[in-house]
Amino acid sequence: MAQTQGQSERLRGAFASAEELAAQSATSRGKAAAALRRFFVWTGLTAKRLLKKPSFVLILLMLPVVLLVYRAVITEDDGKLHVAVYFEEEDELSKAFLTEMTENVPEQFLFYRCEESEDLYSDVAAARAECGYVFSANMAKKILTGEWQGMITAVVSEKTVYAAFVNEIVYNKLNRFLSFEVVKDYLVKSPDMHLTEAEVERLLAGEFASMVSKKTLVNYVTTDVMTGEVVEDEELAKNVSVLTKPIRGTVAIFVLLTGLAGLVFWYQDDAEGRYRVMARERRPLLSFASILLPTVMAGLAGIVCLAIAGLWTHTATELLSMAVYVWFVAAFCNILRFLIPSVHAVCAIIPILTLISYLCCPILLDVGRLFPAIRFVRAILLPQYYLRIYEGYPMLPLLLGALALTLVSAVLSVPERNR
Repeated sequence: MAQTQGQSERLRGAFASAEELAAQSATSRGKAAAALRRFFVWTGLTAKRLLKKPSFVLILLMLPVVLLVYRAVITEDDGKLHVAVYFEEEDELSKAFLTEMTENVPEQFLFYRCEESEDLYSDVAAARAECGYVFSANMAKKILTGEWQGMITAVVSEKTVYAAFVNEIVYNKLNRFLSFEVVKDYLVKSPDMHLTEAEVERLLAGEFASMVSKKTLVNYVTTDVMTGEVVEDEELAKNVSVLTKPIRGTVAIFVLLTGLAGLVFWYQDDAEGRYRVMARERRPLLSFASILLPTVMAGLAGIVCLAIAGLWTHTATELLSMAVYVWFVAAFCNILRFLIPSVHAVCAIIPILTLISYLCCPILLDVGRLFPAIRFVRAILLPQYYLRIYEGYPMLPLLLGALALTLVSAVLSVPERNR
């Protein structure tokens, strides 16, 4: 009995009676508390209504599905510079050289072997490889006999800008192997040494590796776009990913798509007369909140996906940039509410705006490289302002854009408040 009475008292404390609510409303603090309570109740009910809409649930499920597709289709190797190699003859030297090229090169490059020289040429022509190298047979013998001219054929694309860097890596490493053969040949033929080839190989096996410098002419480092600091090699795989632009760009477009979906739902609710029963001074705020709520839910889903995908950078930056971007999108969609009177027109521009954002931001590919004039279109695309933050640019343009759209939205809502 005492336990039941205690539960009843707690319930009465949580849900005040009509008389208590009227007494609380007599003070300014009570009015604020009552308004806040009503807002939270409205938010909860609206969220439940959204989650009961199959179309909204489908939109929320789109993001993880798309990200899983990216994970399955795009690998980390896709973000590296591919270099094709072909050996006319596969001997011990070529095997050792190929092992060196595939295991001990900077992370930015990926060397792979072609079975036929035609495959190498076609890969370079189709831009599947940045460049390629055809190594002739008996390279060590050609070096020793002076027949080294044309020993290596470098196949490069006309548009490549990395061939010089790759040349430095290839020739530096090849020099180590060929130098071993030159030194061995010199010691075997030296009249003062009287050593056999096997004895020379045993002698040089441990000494030559320490004698030959393993340093390269070019030192490759990666910088963090957020801090400008050099990323250490052990942190490189964690902080740099080829999936950064596709995933972040998809999250940004997903938030925009959800904001536009919230605008469509507002049209449906307005047609049913849900906002006409409200006080006139509350309509602009609740209309904006009805668009903001699904956008916030999309932003939270995007934050979770970024963390799971391993693209999380700094907590404060991630949360603040997403919060500003969500507000930016909601203010933009709220402006469309005044400019576009038809829900059918909004539904028509959603796929167009999504496609333009994917092509021009860029996310999957940079069309601006082929058509430079398209870069000016990015200034009116909302996802671009979010993506620029993670390209090393400040958050100020995103913040100013959100404030400007909020001000325009507030000005447009004045007639709605007064009528």
